[in-house]
Amino acid sequence: MVMKRFTFWRNSIISEVYVVECETEEQARTMLNDGEVDVFTEEWVDWATRDYELEHEEIIDPLYRMVKDYESVDSLG
Repeated sequence: MVMKRFTFWRNSIISEVYVVECETEEQARTMLNDGEVDVFTEEWVDWATRDYELEHEEIIDPLYRMVKDYESVDSLG
């Protein structure tokens, strides 16, 4: 049996809380949009998608890797 490594991903929903100290809400929003404020707290909420998406598949069988990575003596410099 050939061993493989599978990389999957799926999106999640994270709730972020920001605390901004300034004079007006407009200034606060500008600071947030400009990335001037660090997140105060964050909490995982739920999965945004139910299905896992396959990102990459890699064969990790040692014999397969050895044959794939083999360089012929004739092609060495």
